[in-house]
Amino acid sequence: MRDTIEPGRPKFARRKRAAARLLLAAATVLLLSPMAALAEETAPEQATEQSSGQSVTRTRDVVVTATRTEHDLKDVPSSAAVVDQEDLKRTPAINVADALRDVPGVEVFDLSVPGAKRVQIRGESGQRVLVLIDGQKVSEQKSMDGAPLLIDPNRIERIEVIKGPASVLYGSEAIGGVINIITKKGGDKPISVETSVTFDSSTDGFTEYLSAFGGMNGFKYRVSGSYNDQGNRRSADGEMDDTSYMTRDTAAFLGYDAEKASFGVTYEEYWSNLNAMTPEGTTGGTLYNFDLDIPLWERRKAGGYAEFRDVSDLVSRVRVDAYYQEVTKEMINIIGVKPNAMITIDQDQRTRNEQASWGGTMQVDLLPHEDHHVILGYDVNLDDLDANTEIDMKRYMGSTLIASTFSSFDYDATMDTHAVYLQDEWTLPEDFTLTLGVRQTWVRSELEDTNNDDLETGTRSASHPVFSAGLTWAGIEDTTLRALFSQGYRFPNLQQLYIGTVHGGSDPTFPNSDLDPETSNNYEVGARYDNGALNLDVAFFVSNAEDYITTTKVTGGNQFTNVDEADTYGVEASAGYTFRSLFLTPYASGTWLKRHYDSGTLSTWDTGHPEYMGRLGVRFDRDLPERKMNLFADLYMRAAVDAREEYSDGTHDNYDAWETLNLSLGTKFGEERQHFVSLSLLNILNRDYQTAASSIDEPGMHAVVKVGTTF
Repeated sequence: MRDTIEPGRPKFARRKRAAARLLLAAATVLLLSPMAALAEETAPEQATEQSSGQSVTRTRDVVVTATRTEHDLKDVPSSAAVVDQEDLKRTPAINVADALRDVPGVEVFDLSVPGAKRVQIRGESGQRVLVLIDGQKVSEQKSMDGAPLLIDPNRIERIEVIKGPASVLYGSEAIGGVINIITKKGGDKPISVETSVTFDSSTDGFTEYLSAFGGMNGFKYRVSGSYNDQGNRRSADGEMDDTSYMTRDTAAFLGYDAEKASFGVTYEEYWSNLNAMTPEGTTGGTLYNFDLDIPLWERRKAGGYAEFRDVSDLVSRVRVDAYYQEVTKEMINIIGVKPNAMITIDQDQRTRNEQASWGGTMQVDLLPHEDHHVILGYDVNLDDLDANTEIDMKRYMGSTLIASTFSSFDYDATMDTHAVYLQDEWTLPEDFTLTLGVRQTWVRSELEDTNNDDLETGTRSASHPVFSAGLTWAGIEDTTLRALFSQGYRFPNLQQLYIGTVHGGSDPTFPNSDLDPETSNNYEVGARYDNGALNLDVAFFVSNAEDYITTTKVTGGNQFTNVDEADTYGVEASAGYTFRSLFLTPYASGTWLKRHYDSGTLSTWDTGHPEYMGRLGVRFDRDLPERKMNLFADLYMRAAVDAREEYSDGTHDNYDAWETLNLSLGTKFGEERQHFVSLSLLNILNRDYQTAASSIDEPGMHAVVKVGTTF
């Protein structure tokens, strides 16, 4: 796959290892110096508010995604979490998905492609999780597993995670939840520069990031760029071939803030070249060779917004967002099949997908009364997919070529989605808040043209309403109780309706234009408590989903169909207590999850999800004002119990339990704590393990070092 890239790696391998040793040594010196300073301190200082990390929900965070308006996290009726810049610095992640792995209810999976990780929420696969960047949808119309997180973590201000259906406010795909990635914008000074270098010893990989930003007289701007080059992953068993990848991220933002209005435009590009490892056990029987690579996956977007505040006594805000986005993906799938001792079939499949998306939102916030807040909105998303698939098949008898065929298929398909939504929030007596929501969506999809004689052009139209109702009560100091009913839905994508796929196996998967939308009903209750020292957040939820889209065996391969149902029961919890005089916070977070799966031919509780998983640790955080520095450390364990996945043909897979011990250390220093160094020692005991959601082994014992500054 990477013929133009791989030959250069041996030439620079020695240089990269030397640079890595130098970076590790520098990080060690920088970390030991403030530790020595701490040892000299004799008088205890007043503890500052500590960053609790994504493993413990901070209820004082302000979130926008949960209600499309600014609310304290403790006041929103849904289950939500925030990962901010401090979290990303203290436990640096090479990709966005890994930054979310400790959020209760979230699982990370890679599908043998380490450079394109995705997330599941509450057991729902990536195609049922909506991904937003600055509130704007990342659409993926030709994928089995949803949209990947195609953005560099260094460019992120914070990530807001909504767990459970959020279709009333955000539409299709939001059955499992929403990931809203909010990027960095301008600054307070006319010009500032931010730069960092991250090294991951499990891949001998470096990420370099540079950004210039600032603001003056209402104007604000930011330009940034990063380059990420990761080699093959090393697990506890050694190096794994075909796991290297490269990414590049560039972005520019320009905005203007007036007293009652704000405007902004953005442009961003993300490019990646990804290897995909063939998981152990993929080949066997008649399938003797399988290789899948993604030499190109890139995203380009131009967008803008305008916001007007305090328009009148009735209209508190009007906001308009619009964007144009292109996503291009190239895939190569090489398959070798040996149906008997004499015959060999080699098949080279190459696909190029080009998807253009136009999207926009117009939202009006109304205040009919000081205790009554109404949101009215309109969403539009127009997707245009051009796909080409080439199949080169050769049949051999022994070593003699006896047949050769070449096919090239083109597809031109569109999906237009329009929706209106309403959210009605009432502040009631006795500290109650009631939030009601409704959304109506209209979808029209069409296969406009194809040269595949097995398919017919045609159109499909559908509409669907969803509802939500949430209630919070804050009648006890520092405490909020919540209850929520919400509905989710997901319309089938263009691949499932009209195109199908030849990737991912030796048999093709055929489309089905008669598919119904997936739907779900979610019920949950929860509580949040935060008195500044003790922080608790717990949610109990039940979800009933119907008309799941999956594949079933048909003559000549597989076909998409609606047969699956799933009932999900779960508990998500996080807790932490800060001993201010010791600057220590013991904490724990975790998820209990049970899913029952019914496909008509199979009814099982063995769905491949661990029943228990979570994180347990103790965090140290101390600010030393006289020395102009902050010190932090985090010793923690991640763990999950074993899992089993049963299939309709009577086979099953078992996933072993696992646990890892990890340590993060770091310091921020300077007048504004603008310089930082962090060192994460991960999987210290060198466990050989694979998570249930992933297809390949996780890294063995390794270190991630990040050094950065802003000036």
